[in-house]
Amino acid sequence: MKLIHTSDWHFGMSLGTGSYAEDQRYFLNELYELIRREGVQALLLSGDIYDSSVVSAEAIGLYNEAMTKLCLELGITVISIAGNHDSAARLASCRELLKGAGLHITGKVERDPVPVLLDGGNVAVYSIPFFTRDEITALLPEKKDEIRNTETAMLAYCNHIRENMDENRRNIVLSHSLIVGSELSESDRSARVGFATAVSKDVFEGFDYVALGHIHKPQAIDNHIRYSGSPLKYSFGAEESQEKGVVVIDTDTTDIRFVPISPLRERRSVTGTFDEIMAREDIREDYLRLYVTDKYAGLELIGQLRERFPYLLEVYGKSLREEGELSALTVEELEEMNEEDIMIKFLAENFSAEPTPEQLQLFRDVLEWSREEGTLG
Repeated sequence: MKLIHTSDWHFGMSLGTGSYAEDQRYFLNELYELIRREGVQALLLSGDIYDSSVVSAEAIGLYNEAMTKLCLELGITVISIAGNHDSAARLASCRELLKGAGLHITGKVERDPVPVLLDGGNVAVYSIPFFTRDEITALLPEKKDEIRNTETAMLAYCNHIRENMDENRRNIVLSHSLIVGSELSESDRSARVGFATAVSKDVFEGFDYVALGHIHKPQAIDNHIRYSGSPLKYSFGAEESQEKGVVVIDTDTTDIRFVPISPLRERRSVTGTFDEIMAREDIREDYLRLYVTDKYAGLELIGQLRERFPYLLEVYGKSLREEGELSALTVEELEEMNEEDIMIKFLAENFSAEPTPEQLQLFRDVLEWSREEGTLG
């Protein structure tokens, strides 16, 4: 049988003052087509379906829509675990409704994990959601002396699974964890501070496939131990050049392959003069970080660029402080700032100065006069 491994959808993640919902829905439609084309029978979803435990109605609707489409319309089994960003209760919102249709969600580690059996019992899928060391110690008190850190906690829990595992089956495990030696992207913000909780790949010895979530760059730790990566590029920098997609596993042939899925929009960092950038037609539909080498970062520059490039996210322009240095201003920051905030930021970044109380009052008086005269929108 064929399975798809995916993770880190991050529904509800903000994009400036908007969201990635359109891009995520585009990915889902591409995923549905791949499932039909490949004859996939099960989806392994390795955590961080949501971006946080508190999410918008839009994100919840997108999740419920996806689970309903996968289980009821496409008729496949979905096996999902909670990641460090997820709320177990939120993930379970449609579990009871769709459990009979093939939706299996594990929000917390369980004392006696029962595998989901696929392919007439030939394939067993075990779930290890994101956990803390204390959770494993509480579940396995008989092994508390062995559990000293996250790695020994993961080893103890995997050993607990292996004690009752049927080795005649294809045994698969889902885990939302950080593996020693994995490569991070800028968007792996939580993982960057979590290297103390990294575990060795050796803890997963004996499993035929390990479907990992948590890290956004697709990568194979070993051929059978993989991060599918996030379906979208959630940061600039190294992630811009990453190919995103899913992993397709054939349990009959043991073939494992990464299948790219092109995004609705790319992320790009572009450097040039104002005129050079404005002349670019090929980047108009992309999420952009622009480095403008001949103009100062500010309201006028962002306004001109935003009119030309509707998906502009960050602008770096010339700084008044040092020759050759660039000053940053994001669209999100600008849209959240009032006139006084903008003035204070301008002085700080370009003159390393703060306005005096007298200057602030003068600025407020001029601002009020401009509004009364109708010269300020």
